[in-house]
Amino acid sequence: MACSLFVINASAQEEGINQEVRVVREYSPTVSDAFKINRMPQPADDELPSPSFDYRLTGKAIVGAPEVVPLIPARMSKEPREDLNSSYLQGYVGNYNTIGAALKYNILQNEKYALALKAAHESSLGEVEVTGIDEDAQYHESLAGLYMRHFFKQKTLSLDIDFSNLAYRYYGASTINPELDYVDRYPENELGVPEPVPGSSLIPEAKQHQSAIDVIMGLKNQQLGFDNTRWDLLMGYSSFGSKTGIRENQFKYKGDFDFSLGELGLRFETALNHAGTNTLLSDSPFLYNFEKRQQTLVSVNPGLTRNTDKMQLKFGLRISAEFDDLEDNLYVSPDLTVKYTVVEGVLAIDGGITGEIMPSTYRSIMEENPYVAPDVNVKTAFHGVRFFFGTKGNFSQATSFAAKVEYSVFSDEHFFVNRQFNQFDMLLQTDYSNQFDVVYDDGNLLTVSGEFNVKFSPDLNMTLRGKYYGWRTDSLSQAWHKPEMEVGARFAYRANESLSLYGAVNLLGSRYVSLPAAAESLDPVYDFNVGANYNLNRRWNFFGEIRNLIASKYNRWYGYPGHGINAIVGLGYSF
Repeated sequence: MACSLFVINASAQEEGINQEVRVVREYSPTVSDAFKINRMPQPADDELPSPSFDYRLTGKAIVGAPEVVPLIPARMSKEPREDLNSSYLQGYVGNYNTIGAALKYNILQNEKYALALKAAHESSLGEVEVTGIDEDAQYHESLAGLYMRHFFKQKTLSLDIDFSNLAYRYYGASTINPELDYVDRYPENELGVPEPVPGSSLIPEAKQHQSAIDVIMGLKNQQLGFDNTRWDLLMGYSSFGSKTGIRENQFKYKGDFDFSLGELGLRFETALNHAGTNTLLSDSPFLYNFEKRQQTLVSVNPGLTRNTDKMQLKFGLRISAEFDDLEDNLYVSPDLTVKYTVVEGVLAIDGGITGEIMPSTYRSIMEENPYVAPDVNVKTAFHGVRFFFGTKGNFSQATSFAAKVEYSVFSDEHFFVNRQFNQFDMLLQTDYSNQFDVVYDDGNLLTVSGEFNVKFSPDLNMTLRGKYYGWRTDSLSQAWHKPEMEVGARFAYRANESLSLYGAVNLLGSRYVSLPAAAESLDPVYDFNVGANYNLNRRWNFFGEIRNLIASKYNRWYGYPGHGINAIVGLGYSF
């Protein structure tokens, strides 16, 4: 489920891009989250940064406030700097009965503190056509956050607090017939003999919501260079809940330490993550079978490092112990990496052999697929061996690139399938629900990704990104709901100091889904977006966006088509 992207702007202006750093980051499409600043805001230069686009397509309307610069960036000169406004308020409306607003605040020109606050809300009361019938696909999303940094002489203390609430509906396609009887998935009699369950009891309540609060504190020293001892500590608490009554509490710790041993160094990474769920008695015993779960993952990663002007080497070993009500596991994987600068500022390469543990908490699964059945507990996936090789650099002053190839061997990777029920009188006849279960498999994954950026002029730039996925599963015929590729392109053009234009093209490859009759293939997604921002003066700006310009009727999850063309217009005020 996508959410609006709100970036807190220091001094009521976007942070500028350091033009001396030409190497771009690897393309990695992610869940559409509300991101916060993780460093102290800095004054911006004259140039507008490229807007940030979300490359993950979802089952609801992709609408949200564009990234705008409400003020012309202050010029650095010997003259006194003009007063900057610390707060920014914006509001917008759109089709599908969409309305949204956001308020942002930043503390200005303080050497010891960085402080930012945000609050935002977006609602849509739109409908979506599902199997020929208009279904209510409304959603309501609220976000709030606090960002704080206190800078000591050699240390930085951080505090991040985030709140989110998302209310939505199960509006997807389902073949469950309320007039028929189905086999009970959770028989309570001692013999475990299947009993008939009316289909009306297997249709979930349409309304659903997810709420979360996160509190994260950090402390790290500011030592630079590899000859100094460095450390970085984080501790956090999170609480997450859904409308079905499940509550999950998480506690997190992460500590990284670097010690100098002459020409060599010792890096010691530690982490502890605990998640526990509490459930109420189900008021839908034929539909849900809630079970409590406690899971704790303890990880250590000791390693030797060697760093020179051109090369960084690490020889480490990842060791993790998982204590989980589903099953306990011990994970061991290598952590051998090398980074080498071929030509300073022009070309760099990296490669290695590592492993990755991917624990699935109740919250992470609900956020990955908001339509998953809320009683599903998902195993931890383990990519035990991952080979990778990458390169990044610059063709010229105006172009930069990055490319990467990865190959991993995994176990217990999860894939989403529609929840299925057998008819009681015709056991061979199976229907599916608009909620999802998971299935597991082992196998391997080849990933090839790349990014290319070109700056045609100070006012026009373009970025191309792409990623290919080669899933190979041992038992499943397909990697359900996993795309073969993702491709994106974006451009930004500043016509003058007042008007900025931007656009994006997002392509998502075909995906296979598992249904009772047979596997089906979802059509590729073609998503075109354009937008504009106009600064009327130092305080007022106007903006507009058109998403899914060609009205592509895509399904992010089977049975959940997205909106057609959706557009918003709005205004912002700095004060």
